[in-house]
Amino acid sequence: MKIETGVIAAAGSGTRMLPVTLGYPKELLPIINKPAIHLIVEEFIQAGLKKIIIITGDNAAPLHRQYSLKDLPPSGKYSPLDDFVEALNGIEIVFEPQEGPYGNGTPLLVAEKHIPAGEGFIYAYGDDILKTDKSFARQLIDAHIETGALVVGTQAVDWVDVVRYGIVEFMPGSDREMKDVVEKPVREEAKSNLAMFGRFLLSPEVIAILREIPLGKSNELWLTDSVREYVRRGGRVVVQPVTDGEWLTIGDPVNYLKTLIEYALEDPALLEALTPRIRKFLKD
Repeated sequence: MKIETGVIAAAGSGTRMLPVTLGYPKELLPIINKPAIHLIVEEFIQAGLKKIIIITGDNAAPLHRQYSLKDLPPSGKYSPLDDFVEALNGIEIVFEPQEGPYGNGTPLLVAEKHIPAGEGFIYAYGDDILKTDKSFARQLIDAHIETGALVVGTQAVDWVDVVRYGIVEFMPGSDREMKDVVEKPVREEAKSNLAMFGRFLLSPEVIAILREIPLGKSNELWLTDSVREYVRRGGRVVVQPVTDGEWLTIGDPVNYLKTLIEYALEDPALLEALTPRIRKFLKD
C-alpha cells in the first residue's frame, strides 16, 4: 500500500494548557526553538511523506502563519529558517478546519478528501512527539512493508495509567498482532499495559468504518473503536513499540515541562548553560 500522506490532528481546545491556548494552538507551544507541530512535520518529511494535512480548530490562524513562506527574513541570515524552508521544498501542506462530532476520529473524516484514493496514510495527534533516532513514521511504514498490516504506535505505561489510554490485547501466542483494543479500560479489565499513542498507519477502510460506527464513550467519535472494528472484520493490525527513544506529550503542564527538559538536556549548548544549578536540581 502506497503511503505518502500524513494527517495531523491539531484541532483540540487545549483546556489543560489554558490560558495560553485561548488564542494559540497547543501544537505551536515551543520545544526550545521549534513549535511542537514542527517536530511532527520533520518526522513526516524524514519518513518520505509528500503531503501533510493539518486539521485545525478555532484558534488556527497562528498555525497557518507558521507554514506560510511569506514574509520570512532574508535567506542566509537565519540558518534554522533556511533549513526549515529547504525541508518544506516539494512538500504540500493542506489546512482543513475540523467539522463534525467531537473525538479523535473526526479529523480523518475531514482529511479524507485530500488522501489519494486507495492509499494509506500516517495519522498523528498534534500533541504527541516521538523523540527517536529514526523517524517513527518511517518505522510505521517499514513495519507495514514487513507485515502487510496496519500499524499502531505503542509504549508500555504504568498499570495505574491504563485508564487514560487505548490498551492493546494481543492475539494468542503473539506479542505483536492485535486482537483488540479498549479505550480507557478499568485496571481490572485491561489485557496489557501497552498503550496506543498518537501515531498510526491506517487505510481508507478505517475511515469508512468511522462513518458507520456510533459515537463511543463520552459521546465522542473514537479512532480506537474504528480500529477494533477493523480487526473484528478480519483486518490485521500490528503494534510498533518505541525502541530507540521515547513518546512524549505536551497536553498538560507537567508533561510539557518534561518534554522541554528532554530536549534541553540533549542540546550541548543548553546543557552547559543549565549547569550546575538545574542539573543539580534534576539530580536531586
